[in-house]
Amino acid sequence: MLDLPTASRLVRDGFRSRKQRKMRKANNKIMMASASGFSKEIYKLAVYSYVLSKILSKPRFMGRSYADKHKETDRILSELVSAAEAGKKKTTTKLLKELEFSIQNVEISDSRYIIGMIDKGRLKTAAILYAQGFSLSAAAEMTGMDKQEIMDYAGKTRMFDRLEERTPLSKRIKKATKMLTGDGA
Repeated sequence: MLDLPTASRLVRDGFRSRKQRKMRKANNKIMMASASGFSKEIYKLAVYSYVLSKILSKPRFMGRSYADKHKETDRILSELVSAAEAGKKKTTTKLLKELEFSIQNVEISDSRYIIGMIDKGRLKTAAILYAQGFSLSAAAEMTGMDKQEIMDYAGKTRMFDRLEERTPLSKRIKKATKMLTGDGA
């Protein structure tokens, strides 16, 4: 499992590089960590790393007029890494809120979508948790997203078809039986 300091460094380094591919790789690692051992902080980093990768992929967000906003995001990410490494939970929580505000500030100046980038990131993360084997109720509860929205998104994007690690039905049944009864019969 990925710890918070490592996940924070991945986001900071990915964004600092200004390379969408590096940010996307960081997002994939954090997303899988979120699915394997859920914590609110890792979940938020999964969402924010997804959104930051989207920002890096859009030329309109990479112009000079956004330089100050990117510097602010860099500052927050650096402070987040320091706070996470020092184990300062309150400071980490505060910085995660600042990061969300900073990201929203980038989008506000040029919003073109019906659903905001952060909400889309939350929805995508919830759908990935669901696709990774979390129950729909658990994915909705953990992420605060609506069950129907998660199902609709997962269905429209064919998310289940893109999973890299597929578990055969027989293994899933054995795993579920073992979890429910305590034996692997």
